[in-house]
Amino acid sequence: MSTAPGRLLADPAWVAARIGEMSRAWGTETPRVGATLWWCMVASALVDQITTAYATGRPAPLPALDELDCVVRPDGGVERVRFHAFAAETTVGSGTVTDEACGAAHEPAVRTETAVGRALRETLTTVIPQVAAVSGAAAPALWAIVSDAIGNRALDAGARDAGTELATEVGSRLPTPRFVTLGDRTFVKRISCCLVYEVPGATMCTSCPKRPPAERTALLTGA
Repeated sequence: MSTAPGRLLADPAWVAARIGEMSRAWGTETPRVGATLWWCMVASALVDQITTAYATGRPAPLPALDELDCVVRPDGGVERVRFHAFAAETTVGSGTVTDEACGAAHEPAVRTETAVGRALRETLTTVIPQVAAVSGAAAPALWAIVSDAIGNRALDAGARDAGTELATEVGSRLPTPRFVTLGDRTFVKRISCCLVYEVPGATMCTSCPKRPPAERTALLTGA
């Protein structure tokens, strides 16, 4: 693993190199496919801690590019994101929750969840066009991946409304996550496709939105 400053996510040469590594690892020669697989990892890593913070009422990290580092795998994928500091103060519902800065000598300014949503919007509107430009992936498809990632992380944290809240704060071109309850389980009703089925020897994900609805439901419920 190596660590790269978040600002490199806005560097087209660096992004293209990481997508190239991911494409080779998956055995695809189609940049759009490699980029989509790579972006699925980045999006999940980027929103994971933020969504969990929203779900648990904890201070959320500020996802500005200068406030984070990427932990990069040998295949170019972003394993996780390390934020320099968490918000010093966050208003949650009717109360206020405070937390110490994450990091030894970094003293963050007081920030609110609205600032977190705004910072995430700015990061996404900076990075997504770079990914699209170097790979040919469609920007709306990349925004949709972020929406599904937020929804899945919200479900993991047991508070799907947190995903809706975060996506609403981000606004811009980010769709609100959708959910479907089948039996006693709730799933993200995906609007994005990771394109893994275009990789030689791979198949569609169980929840892929490109599957016929009845087939997808049967697979999710094990019917």
